[in-house]
Amino acid sequence: MPTKEATAGKVYLTYVDQWLDTLPAAESEDFKEFAEVTPSIIEIWVYAGILHYPGSFNDLSRWVKMKYKKLNRREILNSEIAALHSDIQELRMAITSGEVRADNGCQPADRVMLEITVIFKDDPQFAEPIENSMNAVWAKIYSELSNA
Repeated sequence: MPTKEATAGKVYLTYVDQWLDTLPAAESEDFKEFAEVTPSIIEIWVYAGILHYPGSFNDLSRWVKMKYKKLNRREILNSEIAALHSDIQELRMAITSGEVRADNGCQPADRVMLEITVIFKDDPQFAEPIENSMNAVWAKIYSELSNA
């Protein structure tokens, strides 16, 4: 629950709001804009430190959660990976049963992986896991096609 603090007749809902009020207006607005568009609380914490934020990480984290709705990109990525595994399993079965030719099956798999890459292109922390997942999928498909 946010804490209320009074300073010089003003009532602040959080320590962060009180701190932001001490900054020049341009810096305060730039920080708020950065906090709104940045998915990582760690990056927001680093920026706050550059602006000499004296409060705790927990205060800042609660303020961000209260002010700005953030996507849970890790949850989205895990969900997309699970969906990808399911799609690949269906594709394998369709290829095995002869419903889909192997070369046509590779095209949908490639498209799915490209779409996931596009979804997470602005979030470098997911680049390596996505790349590893795509390489594993292609290795599996290649192995299956080679053994068929």
